[in-house]
Amino acid sequence: MIEEKFEVKISKQDCESFMKSWLTVYQLSQKFPAFSENSIRALIYASKPRLRAKSRNGEEYVPGNGLAHAIRKVGRRVLIDEFAFAEWINSQSAS
Repeated sequence: MIEEKFEVKISKQDCESFMKSWLTVYQLSQKFPAFSENSIRALIYASKPRLRAKSRNGEEYVPGNGLAHAIRKVGRRVLIDEFAFAEWINSQSAS
């Protein structure tokens, strides 16, 4: 019988992604009661830069809010990294 050895090397970044706590919009709103489901959906919509509806100078973009790195879409389901969301909240200025 021939035995083959397979070595799988997992980088630290891959390992951390398995350990992340991914939550749905509903679960995140339960975990962070200051944010309703609709407000979280609005944050998701504003997370990436998007084209401005009307502009005088041609194509202008509205900058994103910086939350895009914490959002993943799996099919129709939207998942948000709980720890990245908390870090994003802490990084927002209180101005």
